[in-house]
Amino acid sequence: MITNFKKSVEQLERAKKVIPLGTQTFSKCYTQSSVGASPLFLDRGKGSHVWDIDGNEYIDWPFGLCAIVLGHAIDEINDEVKKQMDKGALFTLPSELEAEVSEMLCELIPCAEMVRFGKNGSDATAGAVRAASGGMVTAQNANAS
Repeated sequence: MITNFKKSVEQLERAKKVIPLGTQTFSKCYTQSSVGASPLFLDRGKGSHVWDIDGNEYIDWPFGLCAIVLGHAIDEINDEVKKQMDKGALFTLPSELEAEVSEMLCELIPCAEMVRFGKNGSDATAGAVRAASGGMVTAQNANAS
C-alpha cells in the first residue's frame, strides 16, 4: 500500500517551528513514527476510523491513546454533549449533573462510596495520594487514642 504523507510532513515542519518536537504530548511525537512512511497528523475520526490530513483512512487501533472506548464522533453521544453545551460549561459552582453522574457511578461500581472528578491523570494521582494520606493519618490518630 503506497500512501501519500506530503501534508503530514509539511505540517510537522510547521509545527516544529512553534512547538517543541511538533506536539504537546510526547506519546504523539513523530519520534514514535516513521516520518514519510506513516501518518503524523489526524484530521477527523468517525467510529473506529480516523483520517489523516492527507486524506488516508485508518482503523484507530490505539483509540486516542486508549481514552476513547466508544469511538469517534458517535452521533448519540455528540447530541447529548451539544445539549449540555447549550446549557453552559465550566461553571464556577457545582451543577446537578455532577451529583447525578456521581450517583450513577456509585450504583454501577460496587466498591464506590463517593466520586471525585479530575481534569487529568495528574489531578487523579494527586487526589489518590491525598486520600491515602488522609486515611493513614486518621488510622494513626484512632490508634493513638
